[in-house]
Formats: sequence, structure tokens, C-alpha cells
Amino acid sequence: MTPRLLKKRTEKAGLPPGSVVFVGEKKLETTNLTIIDYDETHILEKEVNTIEECLPFKDLPTVTWFNVEGLNRTDVIEKMGRSFNLHPLLLEDIVNTGQRPKLDDYGDYLFSVFKMLQFDEQEST
Repeated sequence: MTPRLLKKRTEKAGLPPGSVVFVGEKKLETTNLTIIDYDETHILEKEVNTIEECLPFKDLPTVTWFNVEGLNRTDVIEKMGRSFNLHPLLLEDIVNTGQRPKLDDYGDYLFSVFKMLQFDEQEST
């Protein structure tokens, strides 16, 4: 087993399920929040600075996607969880960047994990 895998496991060792501990390599100084809200007739993409700016979208009849970059800021993730009544195990999944792509149905909301592709000009041939 590689040291990288061992490190990921030991960061959460002994903690109860639902503990919000960042598991990943890429850490950002800030958390970037993007709202994508849409229905059959419109689409809105908006970058916001705070969780409070997301709250007006909470009870809209439209589909709303919250994209979060900078998952190492667990305080922001926990605040989002409280603001939107998200399940503790979901918050744990959000900050675990090493998991496989998946889609979970929580009844009132869907949670999806995707791997983001990035283009690296240095490595392109």
C-alpha cells in the first residue's frame, strides 16, 4: 500500500461516521461557490461569495446546482450543511475527494460526485 493511501485512512481513523474531515491533495485558500439555477425556460449561472447568497435558491421550484471549489475549508461545508439541512454522511462525502463517481438520492436533493477534467498545456502533445 502506498503512503498516500495510508495517510488518507489515518486522517479519519477513530472518528465517528459523519465527521467532516478533508481528504484530498489540492487545497485552495478560498472557497469558490457557483450557483447554476435552471428550468425549461431559463438558466442562471452566478458566482457568489457566501452561503447566505445561496439561501434564496433553497425553496425555488427550479433545479439548482451548487458547485463548490475549495473543499478543504470544512467550516464552509459545515455551514452549508446547516443552512440546507444536509445529512452528516453527505457532508463527509463532500470533503472526501478520493471517492469514485456516484449519484445518491436523498429524497429532497441529489448528490453527485464527478471527476473534473483539467487541461495541462505543459503536458499536452
